[in-house]
Amino acid sequence: VLLIELAAIVALAQPLGWMLGYLFSWSVVRGFESDLFRIPFVVNRSTFALASLVVLAVATLSALIVRRRIDRLDLVRVLKTRD
Repeated sequence: VLLIELAAIVALAQPLGWMLGYLFSWSVVRGFESDLFRIPFVVNRSTFALASLVVLAVATLSALIVRRRIDRLDLVRVLKTRD
């Protein structure tokens, strides 16, 4: 259940992250614009792909760590513990 929830959150967060990153980059470029210099705003498709790969890699690493810790639990002892 935890791993499916993590996958769903990562999948749904990708487009939102792309949009927020794009808007943040645009606002930073506009904020540094002055009479002396101008920074061109250029975002390539490969930027979105690289960001997605990094997020997927970190999510996969996180899922593996969670899975490893769950596999090491002694479920009989955990279920017998009183609150």
